[in-house]
Amino acid sequence: MNFYPWGLSLNVVAPLGPTRTRVSFLSYVWDEALRASGVGADLHRVEMEDEEVVEDVQRGVRSRFYDRGRYSPRRETGTHHFHKLLARFLNE
Repeated sequence: MNFYPWGLSLNVVAPLGPTRTRVSFLSYVWDEALRASGVGADLHRVEMEDEEVVEDVQRGVRSRFYDRGRYSPRRETGTHHFHKLLARFLNE
């Protein structure tokens, strides 16, 4: 979830298989007058940049040079912790 002065942008990542996902970007605008300027004004460009970064990371994770699993042990401890909490909550 990304909150902006004009509203909310929601990135929905849906798994399609072990190595594929689909990302949908949903925007909920509550103040159209604020959408064209300031933070979040060029949201489509930012979303496409984010998508490109994710694709690059996935290529790197699949390469023969990366051997640490799904999470970077130095940079993604918070993400890993959040995913463990989410899995525990969903399995209860």
